[in-house]
Amino acid sequence: MKPINPTQRKADTQSVGESLQDLIRAYRLQGKLTQTRVLDSWPELMGRPVALKTSELYFQNRKLFVRITSAPLRHQLYMGRSEILARVNEAAGDTIIDEVVFL
Repeated sequence: MKPINPTQRKADTQSVGESLQDLIRAYRLQGKLTQTRVLDSWPELMGRPVALKTSELYFQNRKLFVRITSAPLRHQLYMGRSEILARVNEAAGDTIIDEVVFL
């Protein structure tokens, strides 16, 4: 009997990572996972002061909705919304939003 090499896999098996990627594709979860990753990275994308003034953040119909508790900050971010749009899409690695809406 030949010893089994632990680094050698059978032809019909796949790694756990490959299996998870197959499940993500099958259930079309990639978009939601990307959105969740962007929401989690909001403090790094915008900085701690903006993150502290952000009370709500969500995606809907290719738009990012951001509720800011400070009116002056909301106005300042509104003026720079194209930069925020670019940052979010860059962080996602794809164009996931077309517009940023401040509430």
